[in-house]
Amino acid sequence: MKRILVLWLMAWLVSVVTVCAQLPLPRTKIIRIDIRHIGPPATSDQFVRDHIKSRPGDLYQPAVVDEDIRSLYNTGYFYNIRVVDERQGDGVVLTYILQGRPTIADIRFEGNKKFSSAKLSRTIKSKVGSPLDEQKLFEDCQQIQKLYQKKGYSETTVQYRLSIDEALGRGVVTFEINEARKVKIAEIRFEGARTEYLKDLKKTIKTRKHGMFSWITGRGYLKKEEFEDDKERMTQFYLERGHLDFELKNVRFEYPSSNKLAIIFEISEGPQYKVGNIVFRGANLLPTNAIARDFKLGSRPPQGMNRREWELIRNFNSEFKMKSGDIFSPSSLQADVKAIENFYGAKGYIDVTESSGNLTVRKKPNVQQGTIDLEFEINEGFQIYVEKIDIRGNEKTKDKVIRRELAIYPGEPFDMSRVEISKARLEGLRYFEKVEMKPEPTEIAPNRKDLVVEVKERPTGFFTVGAGFSSIDRLVGFAEFNQGNFDLFNPPNFSGGGQKARAYFAYGTRRRDVVLTFIEPWFLDQKLELGTEVYHRWLDFESLNDLYTETRTGLRLWVRKPIWTERLTATLGYNIENVGMEFAPEYKSQLPSTFLIEEGDTLLSRVNLTLAYDTRGKGLLPNRGQRTELFGEITGGPFGGEKSFYRVELRTGWYFKGLAAGHVLELNGRIGVTDAFGNTQYVPFYDRFYLGGMYSLRGYRYRDVGPKELVNDTYLEPIGGCTYWFASAEYSIPLISRVRFATFYDIGMVYPDAFSFEPQKFPRPGTGELISTGSYADNFGFGIRLDLPIGPLRLDVGFPLTHDPTLRDSPRFNVGVGYTRQF
Repeated sequence: MKRILVLWLMAWLVSVVTVCAQLPLPRTKIIRIDIRHIGPPATSDQFVRDHIKSRPGDLYQPAVVDEDIRSLYNTGYFYNIRVVDERQGDGVVLTYILQGRPTIADIRFEGNKKFSSAKLSRTIKSKVGSPLDEQKLFEDCQQIQKLYQKKGYSETTVQYRLSIDEALGRGVVTFEINEARKVKIAEIRFEGARTEYLKDLKKTIKTRKHGMFSWITGRGYLKKEEFEDDKERMTQFYLERGHLDFELKNVRFEYPSSNKLAIIFEISEGPQYKVGNIVFRGANLLPTNAIARDFKLGSRPPQGMNRREWELIRNFNSEFKMKSGDIFSPSSLQADVKAIENFYGAKGYIDVTESSGNLTVRKKPNVQQGTIDLEFEINEGFQIYVEKIDIRGNEKTKDKVIRRELAIYPGEPFDMSRVEISKARLEGLRYFEKVEMKPEPTEIAPNRKDLVVEVKERPTGFFTVGAGFSSIDRLVGFAEFNQGNFDLFNPPNFSGGGQKARAYFAYGTRRRDVVLTFIEPWFLDQKLELGTEVYHRWLDFESLNDLYTETRTGLRLWVRKPIWTERLTATLGYNIENVGMEFAPEYKSQLPSTFLIEEGDTLLSRVNLTLAYDTRGKGLLPNRGQRTELFGEITGGPFGGEKSFYRVELRTGWYFKGLAAGHVLELNGRIGVTDAFGNTQYVPFYDRFYLGGMYSLRGYRYRDVGPKELVNDTYLEPIGGCTYWFASAEYSIPLISRVRFATFYDIGMVYPDAFSFEPQKFPRPGTGELISTGSYADNFGFGIRLDLPIGPLRLDVGFPLTHDPTLRDSPRFNVGVGYTRQF
């Protein structure tokens, strides 16, 4: 026993002496700091001294030296750093030994047979001549593995090897690739899953069986990162269906053949829990009866209840998802918590949130009954009022441009629903990269808080020069200046006032434009948009023999205002323009009167009114909502000008989610009529309705469907009609990022007379036989939608179906802009 004790004491003394020998002497000062570089210096010595805290004369502290090392590494210039401390007398000399990041002299690949070294070089981010970055090399290994996994070589491994010449500061990177055999997923099974879940389970996970389109989609191969995420997706799938005890017990991989893989998920679903009792504590303001399954509020506020209170109860009833007896779902529970927060937030009780601890929910499972009781405990506190609104971050945009978009004002209850509306309005301006709105305590009173509006501005002025092509306009070169946050009265920058200004110039083979536009969205500080546009357009219409060119020069003025709701707007406009028609001299003597009576210049004066109702979501391609427009216009008559006619059109577009994620169904319809009045006998052919081309019947040439006139007894020229209708259905699906595939069907017709659906009869060229345009023309087709940096692009091929005998049966290729059809 004594012997053991003696040995233990000796060991303890040795350890103490060793530790003490490693510690610096008390109050040891730094005498000098030396800097030594291995290989070519990455930086100057002064740069190093500027980035360390240790100084001659300071006390030597290893913790500070550790901070110095971290600081130097964070500069990104160094590959290896060591610090040596050398005792000299009563002090210490620190030597910082620095090796700069080597430059990559060469990148090599070993073991790659399936992909060329050139392709692998394009896959990785590291490049010859760039500084060596091991984090980037690690990511490069992952990218190479993903490339192999996408093509079915899922077990391929990649690692890198470095060969560094310290003296020259250069290194060679070698990626060592161990290629595995190509394996396709032939089967995916879920053992232990109920039958009704199988279809949805297969849709939930991203790992898929190999199919005929795998060469396009890259699906059908095992991708390890995606596969690990699939396990989490399966867990969420079962939790959302009330299986709180779900367990993925095992995953088996079986190989029916050397190049085929079967994946078997072994599942223990566990019982399905339902919602039991729902109890609220401390909820004096909350309408707890609104969560009952049989609760009915009615289509309008009952007597004695103001509309605002009725709307809050209605919203709470629709937002609170779970009822007693429903299948328990974590996401529904979170939605219920959000519904409570929204109700209180809209009444100004903004501290009733789960994050503040004033709203808590307890889940009490009853295993025997298979239910979970929910207990919501609420500390309502007191109603908060807005003291002042503090706007921050707007270096360019004027305060009033932001304030006028706010739906909440100082002195009012801190209504969070109005705060969200205000935020959405500011984001919709597209002046800001980021908009944050939050309450901030004041020293005035606990129930008074400031509303802080913090924005980060983005560029709003753009100058673009480019060229484009469409099946209608052919080749067009253009230059455009666009300022979305213009200020006419703020020289020399002319920005920050919330106005819009645009100058557009285009020159092409069939179209030449000059357009100047100015818009004041808050005329007289009211929510009243005032717009003006000056334009000159030269158009060489695509017709059988380019019979005429059309020039329009004019001025447009309009005012636009929301009515009752921001979704419904009314636009009153005035347009005065000169229309010039010039006919090809070689055909002039042979043209019918429909054309000749419009030769020369004609002054037109128009007044129009548009009512538009728009419930569409945001984005290039909405997947919900609709836009419907009723348009009426009177030309001439009491408004002057040389022609008198009117036009009425109804246009609508509806958008729906498709059968799978990202699928969109778009339905469009239009109908219109135009007719002359007063001393005008006919509506000019250049202001009639036409169909055919990119934005209507895509299986036919531009303006080719509808009434025609025989020219020189040899060919037919479209002359437009006074009544038309058109409908279209388009279904699009995502292929890869920024690319969609679409299939469509179009149908419609143009008729010669107003308020008549009687087809036109006209002589067939050459024979004189009377033929009819028919009651309708239709087509089907396919297209691609591209979201390019220059803007969205449409490529469509339309195949004619039913049409008059003079139209071609061959497919028609169309190029245009936009994800959705233009109104």
